[in-house]
Amino acid sequence: MLLSNIRRTACVPVLSAVALAVAACSGASSDEPAGDSGEDDIIANDGATGALAEMVLGDPDAPLTVIEYASVTCPHCATFHETIFPIIKENYIDTGKVRFVFREFPTAPAELSVVGSMLARCAADRGGVDAYYLVLGALFKTQGDPREGTGWIFSESPRAELIKIVSQAGMDEAAFDECVRRQELIDLINENVETASQKHNVRSTPSFIVGGQLRHFNSAEDFSAAIDEALEKAGK
Repeated sequence: MLLSNIRRTACVPVLSAVALAVAACSGASSDEPAGDSGEDDIIANDGATGALAEMVLGDPDAPLTVIEYASVTCPHCATFHETIFPIIKENYIDTGKVRFVFREFPTAPAELSVVGSMLARCAADRGGVDAYYLVLGALFKTQGDPREGTGWIFSESPRAELIKIVSQAGMDEAAFDECVRRQELIDLINENVETASQKHNVRSTPSFIVGGQLRHFNSAEDFSAAIDEALEKAGK
């Protein structure tokens, strides 16, 4: 379906009822009970490239894989990526200790969350994982304020704001329209949600799988401690 406009009430490609039923943006505390999530180092679609690839940062041979399940419309996720993630990246990802995987887990408004995720993935077709994280970071940084009607989420024309964001990755309006018609991207995001909810018991964003455990963090210190503990258990 060609989207001539995207508004918060528009009919756009959305995920299955599974995704919409479980997704919630929540500032979960770090002392929330951790569930047994099984192996944390299995990358679901290794071998795929571009938009369909796992969005992985760091050394592929890193001793620990951390998976984040998050939504581009979740303010808690935005806060994490603005304040905590740079510290984790510098201390663990860039040093080869952690392989970091971002997987989509859309939250309300669902239609915007899904479209934003699709656009970030389409950027990867052009510029690889770096372009994906460039668009992802821009989506988090410019979510906006509902009281002021600012940002791409709360704008009168989310479509126009999103086109500005993806232009940073070399995508024009035609590329935008082509991207949001890609059913295989919707299917992939659905698969990420299904894996998160059924295998890892994810119910809110952002959620992290560290050392096979479902975890939530409020600070870089808590996150670092969990990584250090997992690395120690792995003998690294």
